[in-house]
Amino acid sequence: MNWEIFIGRFHPLVVHLPIGIFILGYCFELLFRFGFHKLVPSRKVVVLAYSLGLLAGLISAVTGWLLSFSEDYGIEPLNNHKQLGLATLAVMLLVIIYQVKAPASKYRLKLAASSLALLLIALTGHYGGNLTHGSNYLVEYGPSFLHDDPNAFLDQIRKKDPDSLVIYQDLIHPLIQSKCLECHSAENKKGGLKLETYKDLFREGNHDIPVLAGNPDLSELFQRISLPKNHEKVMPPRGPGIGYTDTQIIRYWIDNGADSLATFNSEKMSEELIALLKRDYELDFSPRSYYEKVKVDSLDALILEDLRSKNFKVSYLGSNNLLLDVEYTGDTIQKEQINALNRVSGQITFLKIRACNLSDDMIEKIADLPHLTRADLSSNPITGRIVPFLVAKPHLEMVNLNQTRFTSESVQKLLEKSGLSRIYLTNTEIPAEEIADLKKTFADVEIITEFKFEKVEEAKSVFEQEATR
Repeated sequence: MNWEIFIGRFHPLVVHLPIGIFILGYCFELLFRFGFHKLVPSRKVVVLAYSLGLLAGLISAVTGWLLSFSEDYGIEPLNNHKQLGLATLAVMLLVIIYQVKAPASKYRLKLAASSLALLLIALTGHYGGNLTHGSNYLVEYGPSFLHDDPNAFLDQIRKKDPDSLVIYQDLIHPLIQSKCLECHSAENKKGGLKLETYKDLFREGNHDIPVLAGNPDLSELFQRISLPKNHEKVMPPRGPGIGYTDTQIIRYWIDNGADSLATFNSEKMSEELIALLKRDYELDFSPRSYYEKVKVDSLDALILEDLRSKNFKVSYLGSNNLLLDVEYTGDTIQKEQINALNRVSGQITFLKIRACNLSDDMIEKIADLPHLTRADLSSNPITGRIVPFLVAKPHLEMVNLNQTRFTSESVQKLLEKSGLSRIYLTNTEIPAEEIADLKKTFADVEIITEFKFEKVEEAKSVFEQEATR
């Protein structure tokens, strides 16, 4: 049993006694000063109240000193509270001596000294509240000019591009500054642990290494912040603590190497973390197609104008996405159009060249399309010869081969070697039974061989509806 800590934990119980008693004595002094002698017949009543307050303050100081051995508090804020408490006791003692020794004519100075003691009591109580509830406890819900606006940090995060957000710099370091440095700065270094810099996270304290890259469950930092709020070893021990979303961010960061320049990767993030970041930080990391993530430079307007003059319909995907959606609108495509297309091949992600007598030879003359994700080559006399062309497109997700001369063997080779998720094969030379085999073999690919329309109930006039009621 630890008697020091046991007795020290009575400090919150007794600490309010000196505050209340001294305030009562101050009220007695005011009443006596302004002539309410029926209520306070003598200054001895004031001295008695102040003396009882001093006695209660001494008891409070002893229990507080014993409680400080628990090492549950930051060194700097604890010292501030302790020094102010001792100064307050000293001033209270001087107030009592002055009340007794000074002549009655010095009533203004007596009241001034008592007011100073009352001010010190308030400051000591404030620093004590900071110890147990955090430095922002008093002003947290007050006017914005009294404290930092929590929305300012959120607004700063929301302005950033989610893909360029640096986890440690933008999220974890500010969190550690606000939640941990009160006890783990260079001045305090409680438990032999300092967390001011990135490198500090990998230096062993008195207990263990804060962060073990790749293993959050063995990292003391993560262990402590994820404990139940009422656990004696939870960190931070006071205040609102670290929320569930931030805890999961730290877990993800440590689990993926705890690199100082690490960013979020939606392919490695759990659905829960994606949802939490969207809810609490308005950061959308929902899985996106390749064309939504890649960045390319804009093209010269003259190049686009030349392409449009050759029967190509061209548009950017969006104001912030400079990949191209290109569609050929002519009846027959020739070498001139292929050459014009090749000038923008590095920008194309959607390509539609349908019903224009596109041949295998022409397709083989098309330059590399590194960002191609969707291709519509339907209604053209193309065959399985173009399979190598399609397979060479690493980001191709969908291809439309309706009304082409593809065979089941060519489609099988294409699906085996590419990463397609959807393929259209309506009105090809592939028999129905072979289509069925392809769908069975490649169950993870959506193979569409016919158009389906949902049955829509025939609309009735208002009069017919009324008649059926």
